[in-house]
Amino acid sequence: MGLSYWEILIFVIMSKKYKTAKKHSSGLISMLLNEITPLEEQQVHTKMLLAARLDDLITAAGMSKSAFAILVNKQPSEITKWLSGTHNFTIDTLCEIALALNIPLAELFSFQQNQVVNKVQIVVSAKVTRPDFPFSIPLITCNADHYYYKTKSGHTTLLPVTSITT
Repeated sequence: MGLSYWEILIFVIMSKKYKTAKKHSSGLISMLLNEITPLEEQQVHTKMLLAARLDDLITAAGMSKSAFAILVNKQPSEITKWLSGTHNFTIDTLCEIALALNIPLAELFSFQQNQVVNKVQIVVSAKVTRPDFPFSIPLITCNADHYYYKTKSGHTTLLPVTSITT
């Protein structure tokens, strides 16, 4: 099931205090973790997933937290509380959120792992093709509409640009 809420909280506190993750062992922490029931662990886990999903949906909609707060007629501080992972949503609030994001309510609970792309590498390949034009014959001049070239017999010939395939 992954890390529990308390394990994540301890990790965050330790990371902020020491700036790096450190393995910490404590009898008190172990005792507290052992007292968490499977139901409590599932509830906390679901709240965290819902908060992360809501943050992803707000970001995907191209909105800031402040803009979303205005859309759902809430204070930005309440949106921050929602995204903390500790808020116990009512079904009414979830319906308001789904309506504001223009998604079905069930989509709030589709907790698939989405990958965020920070870098995109685009490879462009080009194929140079020769038009149906006798390049072996000396080109005299070219303008936007026509090519002028000398034929083998020495005559100057006009070829419209539109007749050349590229």
